[in-house]
Amino acid sequence: MYTKYFGFNEKPFTLTPNPRFIYLSKYHKEAFAHLLYGINSHYGFIELIGEVGTGKTTVLRTLLNQLQDEDYRTALIVNPCLTGVELLRSICHEFGLDSSSEYSNELLIEINKFLLHETAEGRTVVLVIDESQNLQPAVLEQIRLISNLETDNDKLIQIILAGQPELGALLEQPELRQLNQRIAVRYKLKSMSMLETRAYIRHRMAVAGETGGVSFSLFATRWIYLYTRGVPRMINILCDRALLIAYGDDRRRVTSGIVTSAIKELINVPQGKRLSLVFIVLIILCIIAATQFFDLNSLITPKSSKIVALKPVSPPIAGRISSAKVPAVTPQIPKNYSAAVVNNIVDQQLLRFQKEISLYDQNDVHLIAFNTIAEKWNSSSIKTFSGKLTVPDMYTRLAAKRDLKVTKFNGSLNEVLRFDIPFLVSTKISDSLGAYCFAVTSANKDSFTIFPTIFGDDRISRKDLNLISGGTYYLVWQNPGQIPEKIMQGDKSYEIRSLQILLQRTGKYNGSIDGIYSVATAKAVSDFQRSAGISQNKNVGELTLAALAKYYINQKIPSISSTGSLK
Repeated sequence: MYTKYFGFNEKPFTLTPNPRFIYLSKYHKEAFAHLLYGINSHYGFIELIGEVGTGKTTVLRTLLNQLQDEDYRTALIVNPCLTGVELLRSICHEFGLDSSSEYSNELLIEINKFLLHETAEGRTVVLVIDESQNLQPAVLEQIRLISNLETDNDKLIQIILAGQPELGALLEQPELRQLNQRIAVRYKLKSMSMLETRAYIRHRMAVAGETGGVSFSLFATRWIYLYTRGVPRMINILCDRALLIAYGDDRRRVTSGIVTSAIKELINVPQGKRLSLVFIVLIILCIIAATQFFDLNSLITPKSSKIVALKPVSPPIAGRISSAKVPAVTPQIPKNYSAAVVNNIVDQQLLRFQKEISLYDQNDVHLIAFNTIAEKWNSSSIKTFSGKLTVPDMYTRLAAKRDLKVTKFNGSLNEVLRFDIPFLVSTKISDSLGAYCFAVTSANKDSFTIFPTIFGDDRISRKDLNLISGGTYYLVWQNPGQIPEKIMQGDKSYEIRSLQILLQRTGKYNGSIDGIYSVATAKAVSDFQRSAGISQNKNVGELTLAALAKYYINQKIPSISSTGSLK
């Protein structure tokens, strides 16, 4: 109706998913990355949760388009209101298999043969089930049985469960705990920001062929965001109605007044009750302002005495990634508290971490931590591991196969940060394999990136990291120059030249680059060790070489800090 009037080639704000109109916000991109990470890591189960209209289908369609090549086989189930047998038949049909049987065991055999064949051909099989919140518990149990189809080394199928927040509540039911524990990657899709909402509107109009025949005012865009809260489906509905009203009024600029009229029509406010609409609008604005500028909890209790009750999340396993972050809040302790009270509070905080981390499978924790750091060094990850992944024994062996070294360091957090390379933190929480070890891959003055996640959050505050740290760290590093760990004075080799070049870059050595471990070279080593906070060892040692790793300018050395100022 209004397309020709405004100069569009087609309606810009239709509700039908159209790949040409896809706009990926920050959260859509993060969701896509999480799904792709889970699939390529062969974690088995992946969960994507989002409110109605936030763009889950957009992310899934983008993902499936990305996977359409010879390395993947995909299937999408959009009608999950099925029985267990009906679901199996639908899966067989989507993969082009014989789906005529009415017996689940025969269908499972058919699926298993298909999965074994595709795996042998080097292809990854992906099953996506949309609207999974509508699945019955018995059907979800059938899906778990499908995931049991595996070889000794790998999962044969990657299953994405996508749905509304009710899916999370469904999976928390006691009879589904086995399935819930297998979900390795979780992501909760959020709505767009105000700036993204504005960009989203412009993007859809541009794709529809907009040539300047219509525009949205700044206040109109803000009003659209406040009403829709950045939910794409709601934005489409409201913008379409606003354009229709502008067309009827022979206007070429959508103002906040036109948006208000559109909202009035959508919420079906009767004629003559404009005052009621204004009153509703004011209430909405006040609520939004309050939630943006005030911590409502702080109105109930003072921050100094605020107690944070954390709902336990489901037992996490390796690689769980979630944007539904449960904040690991460390309350501020007033200065006038006695030592006994302070110690008690600290113990309670540590106990909270202990309860959470003790739910983790320790082998899985160490596996994902290893793979995270190996990836930073562009080394191959561990796909499967059947033994006990102890730190540092097994870590050292696996690292050596990837030209990586693992070096123990006892000291403070500030001291280990001087190395400026990814490291493992050995925590105060232990189990059968000793202390739980987590990977730290980036840092700033206040927080760190840690893997696997804790409380569903990949960020941990400096205070909390210090709290759980046992004072032992493991540096994971490379030695591109193949410099020996023990060098005697007078030794001569090409590798010593590499050492002298690195020392020269630190500013501690200005002698000849002759490959001779001279008195001047040994002194430069001692000077560097002193500046790096390392125990002096004239014969070099692993810690010195680890600290020198960041000075290889022709190598891609991962840094945990972009600023270098972390203390």
